[in-house]
Amino acid sequence: MLARAVRIDVRRTRLGLFLVPVCAVTGVVARRTMVGPLLVATLGLFVATVVVFTTARRSLGRCHVRAGSGRLQIGENGQDIPVRDVRSWTIDGRTSRVYTAEAGWTFRAAPEQGDALRALLVGVFGPPLFLTRRGSRRARFAATVAVLGLAAAAAGIAQDIPAFTMVGVPAFLFGLAVLGALFQKVRSAWHH
Repeated sequence: MLARAVRIDVRRTRLGLFLVPVCAVTGVVARRTMVGPLLVATLGLFVATVVVFTTARRSLGRCHVRAGSGRLQIGENGQDIPVRDVRSWTIDGRTSRVYTAEAGWTFRAAPEQGDALRALLVGVFGPPLFLTRRGSRRARFAATVAVLGLAAAAAGIAQDIPAFTMVGVPAFLFGLAVLGALFQKVRSAWHH
């Protein structure tokens, strides 16, 4: 069957997530000190972080996905996912995610091929992890807090008002964390 395949490298993603706060701290220090070599190093760190994130995601495009001997074969270039490496997998309509220690895979089939993708992956990996979506009025409130926090932090930095920045950054981070928790899918107690 044909499906779009995307591979996200776990190690590179974790490295990028480590570099983001380092970039934030060095950016503030470089802006405050205005030292030439530090500004150049900070720019280099920002570029390196962007490169790490962009190289962590690899799209294989539309390719043939088929069952092999104890593995899922992806395309003609020898990519595969052995059954023993799969920690869990999920499916939602025509989109499936397969998680291994080294990578996260996303497969997206044509709308009419969603059931065929499910049948193929169940045949290779066994039953999926069933998830249900969370979300509520609290999630919308958290999103509002995050947006207002980001606006306050940006205004505080732009206008050099430390109080806005000190309130805005935690509000943004808190709102984003709560929003992420409320919108994530969680393990379902029952199967569809």
